[in-house]
Amino acid sequence: MRITSSNLLGFSLPLLLGGSVFALTPPDASPATANKSSSYMSKFPTTRNEARPVAKLMAAESYTAVPNGEIWYDTDGNQIQAWGGSMLKEGDTYYWVGADMSTSLPGEPPNPALVNLYQSTDLLNWKKVTVAISVYTTDVNGNQPLTYCQVQRPKILKSATTGKYVIWGHWEEAMSYAPSQIITATADRIEGPYTITAKGHRRPGEGNNDDSAMGDRVGQPVIDWDTSPADDGSYPYKPVMAAYPPRILQYNSPNPNNPSGVSYVSQQDGYGTAQLGNWWSYQLTNVRFNMTLKALAVNMTPFDDTYYRKYAGQYSISAADYIVRFPTAERSEVAKSVFIIGHPGDERQQLAEPIIGPTLDESMSDSVVLVNSGDAAFITVASENTTIYYTTDGSNPSPSNSNQIYWDGTRITVSGAPGTTLTVKALAVKDGEASKVVEQTYQISDDPSQVPIFTPIINWPSGTYTAESPAFGYMSMRIYSPSYGTELYYTMDGLDPNPPAKGDNMGYGSRDFTVWQDPKSGEHFFITAADHLYMRVWKVTDDLTDVVADKEYDVFVHESREAPALIRHHGKEGEWVYMVTSGQSGWFTNQGQYKRTRSLSDGFNEPRDEVTGYRDGRRTWTALQPIGDPSTYWSQSTWIENIGTDQDPVYIFIGDRYNTITTNLLQLSTYVFIPLYIDDDTAGQSGVTGSSNMTLVYDPAPKIDVKNHRIIPPEWRLLSLNQPVTASPSVALSPAEQAAGTFNYSAQAANNGINYDVDPYDDVANYYKPNSIPFFWQVDLGQAYDLSWIGLSFMSVGGSDAVNRYAVSASKDLATWTILADNTQNLQPGFQSHRLSGEFRYVKLIDYSVWDVAHNKGAEWEAAVYEVSVYGQ
Repeated sequence: MRITSSNLLGFSLPLLLGGSVFALTPPDASPATANKSSSYMSKFPTTRNEARPVAKLMAAESYTAVPNGEIWYDTDGNQIQAWGGSMLKEGDTYYWVGADMSTSLPGEPPNPALVNLYQSTDLLNWKKVTVAISVYTTDVNGNQPLTYCQVQRPKILKSATTGKYVIWGHWEEAMSYAPSQIITATADRIEGPYTITAKGHRRPGEGNNDDSAMGDRVGQPVIDWDTSPADDGSYPYKPVMAAYPPRILQYNSPNPNNPSGVSYVSQQDGYGTAQLGNWWSYQLTNVRFNMTLKALAVNMTPFDDTYYRKYAGQYSISAADYIVRFPTAERSEVAKSVFIIGHPGDERQQLAEPIIGPTLDESMSDSVVLVNSGDAAFITVASENTTIYYTTDGSNPSPSNSNQIYWDGTRITVSGAPGTTLTVKALAVKDGEASKVVEQTYQISDDPSQVPIFTPIINWPSGTYTAESPAFGYMSMRIYSPSYGTELYYTMDGLDPNPPAKGDNMGYGSRDFTVWQDPKSGEHFFITAADHLYMRVWKVTDDLTDVVADKEYDVFVHESREAPALIRHHGKEGEWVYMVTSGQSGWFTNQGQYKRTRSLSDGFNEPRDEVTGYRDGRRTWTALQPIGDPSTYWSQSTWIENIGTDQDPVYIFIGDRYNTITTNLLQLSTYVFIPLYIDDDTAGQSGVTGSSNMTLVYDPAPKIDVKNHRIIPPEWRLLSLNQPVTASPSVALSPAEQAAGTFNYSAQAANNGINYDVDPYDDVANYYKPNSIPFFWQVDLGQAYDLSWIGLSFMSVGGSDAVNRYAVSASKDLATWTILADNTQNLQPGFQSHRLSGEFRYVKLIDYSVWDVAHNKGAEWEAAVYEVSVYGQ
């Protein structure tokens, strides 16, 4: 029986599978679920991808091939955790360094700073050497700059100058990617111990203030690519603002009608809590290990609305980005609370007296606290689960008066003429017991010079706390600034906050990066994504611990590329350096692309932009070309390793395959090692000359033979290329698409060997696009073969979160069908592969739905197949 398109109009299609009528019916169409929620997602159990601990192997078996896309175990039987990493070969031993994303380590918060080091002689069987970097790694001064942060995409090097081993990492706060910084750590031995260098975590180029140094200066103009361009294609310039140290939420966005005014947010909006941009974050919650919290209050310059007035009439811009003020040198003393996680005994349970701050310790008067009009008092108490009552009218507060409850964050503002006084009284109540009444009197000074910038108030004092303490709950940890109009900055790594002032070089942002040595020149280069706009190339210092201040250029501008991986084809004698990057789409994979250059140093000779100071080096590289399928075979680039020789290279593309269902399951992510081939002189697969041909050939289990410098050829071969197909009707081309001659939605497009898409929104399309869902696609292999595996390159639009739910079946005679792969519960977007077995001539894909797993809704608009590849022998 041949199943035609007319058989596939409904979900309850009876398919002749295995010799009997078998209905592959999605659960939401079954009578049993007819009265339940219509959510397709909710009907699929998540047993395939549920949160679960990764089992430890009882006895670690030796690997003979790379388990692409599967949990990979080290020689101790534990899951290998080495994401975003790199390799360093010494003698016959490879060392693999990478980030550990286990989110359930006892005593650790989500995504702690954790970097592992493994070793292997065959790239298959890996022994864990050590934890190279952790939250307890210290810097040269004994500080722990990695507390409450993330360290991602680590790279390991060895300096020929110093003989030291160096690890670079991408440093971010635990709950924010705003800092966009790096760390470097060195060790005398590859296994460590590693020590963070004196510069700690910072942006590349930060602090280099001489005129030749590259980097963003606070307050300088930069192009605002996030706005919509004007009719002439131009963009506005906005002033650069520092992203670190983080600030405390205190103010509403500036008002364009009153740009010099300061408007405080209300206590209900989270006054005194951590912020990202201008909204509250979870930065000061989930404290699981010892933390030193420091805070600083800073007088600011007046608001400057120059850029807002210049561009507001022509562009849609944000007042918060264009009406700005900057830190001055007028700063408070640093407030400090040291939190020890342990067993406090009754330290937190005893009733303590409230503290009204600021106190007399900061006043030039012995009897009253001298303040300026607009300054404020705040009340805190060291006891957990305690209520504070207060008054400002001279009377004593009463626990029976609920109107006198002090809510965290309430500003008790002192205002009026010089000499005006305000007395604040307070008591604390815990378990029905009341403390004695304390009081503090404030007086507006007739001489502002007598009033300091008050030290910030941290609402929980130093001491021992349990990890479950209410101090670390939702919006519980707060920091207040009594001085009117000051900004509050804080750190969680033991270092004093030091916000850069106007004109200071804060460097360039750095996120997904690599550090790579050019075998031809011996020089090292740092290539990094800056925000979502740029990618930059820096030269690295000889000791490999920092960038060279004036050696930097942009290799991408307004193109949102990241995750660079580089190789010089034919090593020292090679002409071209190739760089693979991914697009930026969070944890969802997208179409990999590459470009090439003869020398990474050529861009350093390009002129700087007269306004921004940026150096555009794009012309020293070729245009982008696609590599892999639209999801780069469900991976993101991280490293390229040559196991061959310079004359006869054998390249392995190393990529991370993230578990994208939820970031809480990233520890279940896996890796891919894919054979990579380069031809300097052949046009790229998209037909563009001058860019060469860089090709990934996916193998679900490549057999790497390091000793003989080869990847053992597989026994299977591609069987389905350009073979006859039968399928559900495809979408008809529009007259414009027909006239363009560059669109192909036919069923034959799914096995014509074209499995990439440079831009899903351009005027070129080559994929099978059915006109409805469900749909089927079937290939005739010409004769029966012993099948090995199938690869499915589904539509993936720039990092799609849409999954295809399907089954793969096969037949010898079109009469009897056998299900070979059932992925109707799929929760992962992008490329899919399945091991197959049995001798068959016909292979059928039946796609039942396309579902947006991030937003829990249908995504039928993304139903399309770039390529179906059937392999066997």
